[in-house]
Amino acid sequence: MDSTRFPAPVPSAGALARATARAAGPTPAQGESATNVSHDLGPDTELDIDIEPEPGAVVPARVVLADIRDTPLSVDECMAAVLLPDVGGIALFVGTVCDHDSGRGVAELAYEAHPRAAAEIERVAAEVAAGASVRAIAVAHRTGHLRVGETAVVVAVGAAHRAEAFAACRRLIDDIKEQVPIWKHQIFEDGAAEWVGAR
Repeated sequence: MDSTRFPAPVPSAGALARATARAAGPTPAQGESATNVSHDLGPDTELDIDIEPEPGAVVPARVVLADIRDTPLSVDECMAAVLLPDVGGIALFVGTVCDHDSGRGVAELAYEAHPRAAAEIERVAAEVAAGASVRAIAVAHRTGHLRVGETAVVVAVGAAHRAEAFAACRRLIDDIKEQVPIWKHQIFEDGAAEWVGAR
């Protein structure tokens, strides 16, 4: 996943102060300037930074997984990805291949993704994470040929409470279907076929 798209959290002032103190060594003696103690920091110096949210601060949601695969999806993988210590509820959506559509029997289908689909599913997930009070998001979508009953998409949202998890999960799957360029080629039992989602 592109680290520039999901930057690491910014350490608090207190965490930076503690990291500087650990890297610099002992506290300067009375009358000795701090610059005389920390001037030995070199390019190989390791800083042990404790990134701690300020009391009462809201921790931004993280997109833990956003992927498009041509291999079977795992509901357990997505659920485990958002099962964090501060998560009190997880909302899951699992889309499967149905045996009918608009009253017609479906024999099989195939999903095809545009080359930019992986970047788009990351973008959509990040937008939902930024606009919702959730802690973690995971989403995986299939491509290739699928049989009736196989899993096509899994969306998992972890939040402190169920209301936020349900709302963000609903928005995420709706935005994926609307914005991510993945198309479904349905083959019906009578031999006819159609593309769904191609715009």
